[in-house]
Order: sequence, then structure tokens, then C-alpha cells
Amino acid sequence: MTSTALHTDAAATDEDARPVNPATLEPLGHVPATSDAELDELARRAQAALKGGWSTDSRLRAEVLHAWAQSLTAHSGELVAALVAETGKPVTEARIEVRGSVDALLYNSGLARYLGGRAGTLPDGNVAHLVREPVGVTTFIVPWNWPALLLLRDLAPALAAGVTALVKPAPQTTLVTERVLALGREAGVPADVLHLVVGGARTGHAAISHPAVRAVAFTGSTHVGTQIMRSAAEGMKRPLLELGGKGASVVFADADLDAAVAAAVAAAVITAGQMCMACTRVLVDRRVYAEVLERMAAGVRALRVGDPVDDATQVGPLISPAAGERVAAQLAAAASHVRIVAGGQRMQVDGLAGYFLSPTVVTDLAPDSPLVQEDLFAPVVTVEAFDDEAQAVRLANATPYGLAAGVWTSDVGRAWRVARAIEAGTVWVNGWNKSYPEMPSGGYKSSGMGRTRGVEGIEQFTDLKHIHFSVPPVAEEGSRS
Repeated sequence: MTSTALHTDAAATDEDARPVNPATLEPLGHVPATSDAELDELARRAQAALKGGWSTDSRLRAEVLHAWAQSLTAHSGELVAALVAETGKPVTEARIEVRGSVDALLYNSGLARYLGGRAGTLPDGNVAHLVREPVGVTTFIVPWNWPALLLLRDLAPALAAGVTALVKPAPQTTLVTERVLALGREAGVPADVLHLVVGGARTGHAAISHPAVRAVAFTGSTHVGTQIMRSAAEGMKRPLLELGGKGASVVFADADLDAAVAAAVAAAVITAGQMCMACTRVLVDRRVYAEVLERMAAGVRALRVGDPVDDATQVGPLISPAAGERVAAQLAAAASHVRIVAGGQRMQVDGLAGYFLSPTVVTDLAPDSPLVQEDLFAPVVTVEAFDDEAQAVRLANATPYGLAAGVWTSDVGRAWRVARAIEAGTVWVNGWNKSYPEMPSGGYKSSGMGRTRGVEGIEQFTDLKHIHFSVPPVAEEGSRS
């Protein structure tokens, strides 16, 4: 593992990781990038490790993943502090992330012993066996917003399946990722099964395109996901991509409006809106549109924006001033043709230099507005009205994305119809962001491909092999000499 100590060597490059605290803008460290020669060595060692006991001993994998979960629990305070420092998320969210990371390891420690196959007798009397084998060395490209949970959401089932891995975290969260992986090594993950790769886009491309790598798992923007698909296609590497989102919460007049609004407000500002499953659109039955809009505006105004280390804080800073300036420019460009009902301004938080954006509610938008169509990655939620069920579905589906959505209604039939009609990998009924390691997740359309979590998650990292046995017919009595 690369050292987390502060480095000041003269050979620093623009691929080196230099995490900065988003709230204070203070530097947190400097981790040198992995060189091409080092990457080649790590990939080849991971490939060789596939022949070892890790890929064949399911009991070992189960025990190690369980021990890793226990280690994360024992070091939860340290990890929470690191997540807050590197991502700027509120400490309450960081605690949720650590618990979710532990849950991912525990669930997949059980699944490690699930993988088997099936057998059957064919119509001609021959026998077929289906077996699952690890897909091979897999590269994991991990985002900065939920770096521990989104890493282990994908890495835990992959390791449970017996793969070996290269992990390239976002530069912003290299230190906390390094620590999580170090705890895995201490828990018993063999040295060459799991390697940290440090760098930016160039390093990520190299970690995908290396000939030893057979699969790639990426969570991030659709733009980058498209580039990763191109890189993966060159070597026919299997992609698992969870990409951008523009989740719509569809609120009918018969819904529990208190619950619907509370969920939408909370989901719009999770990680300061910098999350692919954030609720970025609320579609409302016109009969209750004015009421819901007013409640949404009141809800975001009441949120506590502040220092992420404070337990009372509900919204922290954006990841960088550059991200804040990008969002401010998008809101300014839209100001002539939308109505900003609440928020939309940079906020000053005492003693902190980071970019804090007041949670924002926007309405009076055309369906093709960039604020409706683009994944802003900010605490900005749009509110649109619809007249009937069919229009609600059309609006919900009228973006390139299809990661997650919600339906709020007390009519079970309507809930079923609308959930089936919405083009999204996950549709929550009377809820939002209800995610579990037992249930698969993934996107439709430009929100990605493949599924993680659940039994489907571990199978994502396996190849299915058919072994056929030709069974000779029983010789008739007297036919032997």
C-alpha cells in the first residue's frame, strides 16, 4: 500500500493525489501517483494471485470479509473523521456510510459460500454442469462522494466471488480509501489480491486497459462512463457502470404530503446534492402543486447549512469552489426562464473557506431546461406540475437518465402501474433512497449497465461455464464379450 504520509518530492506530477478539505480548503496530504511500471507489476501480481487459494477457498473469503467488517466497526470513529475531512459531508452522513460499508462486507461474507452451480440431465441422457468462476482481475474506479460505501458495495461481492482487484480511488479521497484497504489487508486479504492504484484519468485508463484486467467497475458521471466503456471495449472487458441520475419523485394528490415533502427535501440535499441517487426533480399533481411547492421551499430554508463536523449540520460544502462556481453559472444562465423559489446563493459559514450553496428550489421550467435534463450534482431540486398519470410518466421518463425514481400515492394500483412504466433501475413507492445489500441496483438508459448488490452483484463478477458430460448408453445384456 502507498504511504499516507505527506510527500514533498520533486518528482510530483499532476496525477498525484492531493486531497483538500472541502470545508476549510486546507491540504490533507500528497500521495504520489502509481507509475506505469508499478501499475504493470501490480496488475501482473493480481493476475498471478488468481491461481492461489483466494479464488478457490470460499471459506477463507467468507472469514476474511467478516473480519474486515469487524475491523471497520472497531475503527469507525477514525473513518468517520476521515470521510468528513475528505468529502465535506456532514458527520451524520459519514456515520451512515461506515455502517453501510460494514453491512456490505457482512452480507457478502455470507454470499462468498453461495456460489455454486447447477446440474441437470439433458433430453438425450447426457449431463450438463453449470459452474461460476471469478471473472479475473477487476479494476474499480471509485468516486469521491461515498468513497467507502461505493467501493465496498462493488468490491465486497467481487472479492466474495474470488476475483483479484486494482482499486483507483478519486484523488480527493485517496487517503480514506487507502485506510479502508489497509484494514482489509490487516483482516486477512492476501497481499496480491488487492492493490491500491493512485492517480487521475490517465492512471485510470491504464488500470482499465492493462491486458491482465478482465473487468471494470465504475461509479461516476455518464460522460466518464462512456469513455470507460470505450477503453473496456478494446479488450472486451466486462463493464459494471453506475452513472448519472436525474431522479424524479412523482407525488399524486392522494399521497401523504408530509412524508413526500420531507423525503424529497432530505434526498435533494444528501451530500449537498452530490449523489447520483439524490432526488433532483419533484413532479406534482397540479391539484396540490402550489401546496407542495410552498412546503418544499419552507423545507429547504429550514435546513442547517454549516460545518460538517457539527452534528447539527444537514448540508455541507460542495466538493470544491470550482464545483460551486459551475453550479452558480448554471443557475445564472437559467434565471431568465425559470423561477428560483428558494436558495441559489453562496453562503458564508463562519471560519470556513469552502463553497456552501444554499439548498435551492426551482420551478416554472420547460421540460428541456438544462436544470431538468442535466445531472447538476448540487443541492438543487426542480418542481414540475402534471395533470394526469400519463403525463406524470412522460415527464419522469423525459431525461436521458434512469437510475432511480419514487412514486407517492395511497392507490396501490396506481403505484404498481406507474412504477412499471417509469424507466429506472429502482423505483421506490412512498419512500426514497431505500437501499440494501440484499437488493440489486443499477441504471437504465444513460445511467449505466449491470447490477450490483444482491445475488446479482456477486454473479456480476463471475463467468458462467457449461461443462458437458457425454454419458454412454447402458450396454445390453449379452453384448459384452
